[in-house]
This record gives sequence, structure tokens and C-alpha cells, in this order.
Amino acid sequence: MSNCIFLQIYHFYYIIAAKVDDDVKEVLTTANAAELLGVSTRTAQLWVESGQLPSWKTPGGHRRIPRQAVLDLIEDAVHEDLGVRAHAMIFAGEGRGERWRAAGLPALGLIVDVSENIETLRTSLASIPPMLVIIENTDEKSRRRLAYSLEHDVRFKNTVIISSSIRNALNPVAVGANRIRTKMLPDVSATSATIVGYLLSNGGGATERLAFRTPWNEDARLKAVATMGLVGSAPDLAFDRLVRLAAHSTSAPIAMFTLITQTEQWFKSRVGFDGNATPRDWAFCNETLIANELTVLEDLTKLENLAQNPTLCAPYGFRFYAGAPVRDPLGFVLGSICVIDMVPRTLSGAEREALTTIADAASSLVRTRVLEHEVQNLRRSEQ
Repeated sequence: MSNCIFLQIYHFYYIIAAKVDDDVKEVLTTANAAELLGVSTRTAQLWVESGQLPSWKTPGGHRRIPRQAVLDLIEDAVHEDLGVRAHAMIFAGEGRGERWRAAGLPALGLIVDVSENIETLRTSLASIPPMLVIIENTDEKSRRRLAYSLEHDVRFKNTVIISSSIRNALNPVAVGANRIRTKMLPDVSATSATIVGYLLSNGGGATERLAFRTPWNEDARLKAVATMGLVGSAPDLAFDRLVRLAAHSTSAPIAMFTLITQTEQWFKSRVGFDGNATPRDWAFCNETLIANELTVLEDLTKLENLAQNPTLCAPYGFRFYAGAPVRDPLGFVLGSICVIDMVPRTLSGAEREALTTIADAASSLVRTRVLEHEVQNLRRSEQ
């Protein structure tokens, strides 16, 4: 039976089911499906368009969705260990978007996306859920309803959802496994600092047991490093070329593509340095993980937290570091493209742009390698 004939029979069956069993709602409209899923109608429409929800059009042009397909999606989400992106989505209060972009969420390890438009936010949330959602001014009904819908949507069970309201208590309060209430302060920087401080002190970030700080999303980041399968992998000429380009474009004697695991800094590629790895507490790339952006340390001897780093002494004598994040397809920082020098120095604007561009190229190459690996696995399974 051809796929076309099968789909025609499938659609015909559900059209008949809609007429016969309408009272028990075996067939749903997009709005009905959205209500059952606890999402906006627009989100349900996006899932239909992407094929995540099977559907068909009636002769009158109306979209219909099998009720069982919606129930199956809910069931799958309940039992599936849903993945998340290394993103923070901020639904900023009116007029506060630019200040949020300036303040960011330092030390969380997240790419920050800010919007003041509820439909833009809903569209973004229709893809893979972010690790963190902040909804400001939930005193307003529409924002409060959005927060409620996300909190009760199984797709966001691994997302931390923070509702920020003028009425809330000053100190953040957990009201569920992944739900937090906090006060929306007039100063955006103060609101950001309060949220970051709370998250770091309640399940992530800096720890006194280590000689270095870790980002809030460190556990998820380490899983991403393991999932990519690059640590311990064979040399790759494409990465070698990018590392040589980083050394050349910054006139640096040492350049590396580092991967940061729980205990070590492993070099996927390197020039000007002997050895495949160092202990993680030697890694200047820890600073790049925290900053989550291009990080330039012009004179390593002037940084108190690096005073005991053995690479500042002979035989290394490192004095300068600059590193830009290399990310996996979901935005988690795997390590960096970095350059090192034996004298304190600066980077010009062109050198900064070059290092960031090379790191972005390395991130794209990581995605390519992941796709190649998946294709190889698929071919093996078909043999």
C-alpha cells in the first residue's frame, strides 16, 4: 500500500471518528490540543507544522488532531528524560529589555535571550526547552498565565522557571522542584544578581572544595562533553588547521582547542605545547566557562585566584591567556579555542574578532562531526 493511499485512509478514518465520537472528543481542534497540553495555541500550531503532532485538514479547511496523539505526546514527555538548551529566556518587563541584555546572567553558563514580546517568547519556547526561564512582572494577568502554563507543561519539567513580581518577597523562594518566586527590583542589575546568587547557592556553581569556580549548569555541561565523544578521539586535521590559524592571527606561540572534563583539560588540538592534557585546576579555560564569552587575561600574575597555578612558574612561565567558547549544538560550552603567551599583552579588536570567529568555526565543526557520527550509526543499524 503506498504512503499516499495510507494517509488518505488514515485521514478518512479520523474524519469519520470525529463525526461519530465527537461527544467523547476523539478528535481535537488545535485550540483543544493546546489546552490539553498546557501550551499556547501558537505552540501547538508549530508542533503541527513540524510534524510533532499528526493532523489533517477537513474538507472545510479546518485542522484536526487525533486526541490519542496528544495523549501519547504527554505520556512520552512524562517518561522521557527531556533535554534542554544552554539558554536562559528572559521575558523582560516593559522597557527593561536592553538593561537585561547589558546585565546578563553571569556565571550561569547560559546564552541569554531577552524579549519584551510574548509571542516572540512563545515561538522561541516551542523548540527545545531552555534551562532557565525568567518571566518578569507576573503581576500582569497575561504574564502570570504564561508562567502558570509553563510550570504545568511536562515539556518544561527540566527547566527552572522564575516568576518575578513586584508583590513577591525580596528573597527568592522555591515553590516547587523547578519553580521560584522572586521580587522584581527597579534595578535590573540587582534583580539579575539576586537570581544568580540564589541559583549558585542552591544547586550549582562555585564550590569551596575546588580550586576553581564552575558555572551553574556544570552538571549538564559535563554531560554534553561526554556526549560529544571528542575527549580521547583521534587527531583531526580540520581542528588542527583552526588552532594554527588562532596562533597565527594573534601572533601567539601557543594555541589550543581544549575540552574541559570534570578532572582535566584535554587538548583536541594544540601547537607550541607538549602533552595531551593537564589537571583541570591548571586550566585558564575555567575562567572562560564562567564568563561564557571571549575571555582575555592580560597579565596572569595579577590575578589572585591564579596565584598558585603551576603554569605561571618554570618551565612554563605563562603570562597571558585569551579563550573563546566552543559550544555543542545545544549551546553548552565544551572548552575553548585559546592562545597563550609568555609575556603580558593585549589583543587588538581584529585579534579578538578573529579568535571569536575561529571558536565559532570550531563549534560548527563539532556539529558537523556529530551529524557524521549519527549518519554512521544509522548506516550500521541498517546493515
